[in-house]
Amino acid sequence: MDWAFVVVLQIVIQPSLSVLFTVEAERAAYHSELGEDVVLGCRFQPKPSNPDAELKVTWQRTGDTSVQEAYQWDNRVGHSASEEHLSRVKLLTDKLQEGWARLQISRLRINDSGTYQCLVETGEGADYKTITLSVTAKYKVVEKHTEKPVEGDKVLLTCQSEGYPETSVVWLDGDLQTISPNTSAVQTPDQLFKVTSQIYVSSSDKNNYTCRFKDGDSIATFHIPDKILAVHVQHDALIVVLSIGMVLAAIIIAVLLYRRRKGFRTTSRRNLLVDGWVGPVSTGRSQVNLENEEENTVFNKDHRKENLRVFLKHRYCDFQGTFDAEELRQRLQNNEGQPMTLQALVPKAGETLLLEGPPGSGKTSIAHILLSSWTEGPTHALWGSLKLNTFQLLLYLDCSTVQGDLFQEIMTQLSLEENISTEEELRTMLIRSSETLLLLDGYREGNTIFDESLKRFLSERGGCRVLVMTSQEHCPVLKDTVGTVQVLKLQKQIAKY
Repeated sequence: MDWAFVVVLQIVIQPSLSVLFTVEAERAAYHSELGEDVVLGCRFQPKPSNPDAELKVTWQRTGDTSVQEAYQWDNRVGHSASEEHLSRVKLLTDKLQEGWARLQISRLRINDSGTYQCLVETGEGADYKTITLSVTAKYKVVEKHTEKPVEGDKVLLTCQSEGYPETSVVWLDGDLQTISPNTSAVQTPDQLFKVTSQIYVSSSDKNNYTCRFKDGDSIATFHIPDKILAVHVQHDALIVVLSIGMVLAAIIIAVLLYRRRKGFRTTSRRNLLVDGWVGPVSTGRSQVNLENEEENTVFNKDHRKENLRVFLKHRYCDFQGTFDAEELRQRLQNNEGQPMTLQALVPKAGETLLLEGPPGSGKTSIAHILLSSWTEGPTHALWGSLKLNTFQLLLYLDCSTVQGDLFQEIMTQLSLEENISTEEELRTMLIRSSETLLLLDGYREGNTIFDESLKRFLSERGGCRVLVMTSQEHCPVLKDTVGTVQVLKLQKQIAKY
């Protein structure tokens, strides 16, 4: 009798259970890096009975006091209602008929973090689930500064980096003894934390000091007293270059004034001796003026380029890569997987070179090695292997934050307004120079204005050398546009146990 009751109860309840509509989260929490893509997923049952069945999917981010719609799909029509998510979010519709509602968010920002609701409505019912997303940014690049007060024997060592969330900094000396720093943090417009950490050490100590950001991969090391001497040498070199430039400028201006006055006297004498014969005299004066203008133009261009070179070297002096040279040689390969020398990183005149590697493989560290090698010259450990002495200028651009076109970003990021008057002057300088290396770090297609300006420049760049640091999947259109382009691969470091 009991078994019969169970069977009858199952027959009555089973139809109700079969039409119960539910939504389940694929994962309760997602963790991603700034600038990457993420796919949030939820699954609903029962699946749509046919492609024309009623279906509405809404993804929204919930806060303490508000709800913000990220994306909505309503009967085969999708749109993003939020300006913040516009052009960065989309619903992956290829799996909808299989019961999957997946939202892809591209080029992640810090403020994309939060709680998301996946709400699905069909003719069978409606249900939702919540999912949390955490976006972080590692403290990858460490800028270091050394400052010695006019009085006293103390030296101020400073390490600075940006990331999210806020982190602490550990300082160690050459004996691995911990030093207590003075660390502060301020938030940037991109909602990152700019963390600055400082210690005072004695300038007479022969020691090494290393700072390490706990939520990052990079470190920076100071060599005392070598670093103090290097700073003095850089400042002295800058003074010498500026002094020589001023002396040369005075000499050239004096010569030009002398030639101009001499030309005027010769013309006046001809007018007195040959009355009425004006044609040849006017031609002579025009020729003298033309020669003077040409000499002035050449001098100004060379002088401004040399000033720009000194300015850039001073700006890059605190960049430092963290690669071991032997390790770099083992991980650098060509498209066929064959190991390459460090010199392979240097493009030939008029060449575009791509260095591809997955996130975290160290492309930015290599960019900083190139900067420090060019800045320090023959004193750098890898100077002989890289041979950057042919470059008069090296322009470094962080492409992860670009918003305008190529030349606007170069002018803004490198603060070139005092050295170059217009973007057109910068474009002309790059196109005509085979002694300039343009280094694009972290390039990723998706910013239409920047992408189009880069394509135009590459089509007319002349002898300018271009090195693009990117991931394999981030620039397919650029490869097709440029055509024949050399590609190098940077493999991730293999963990040693």
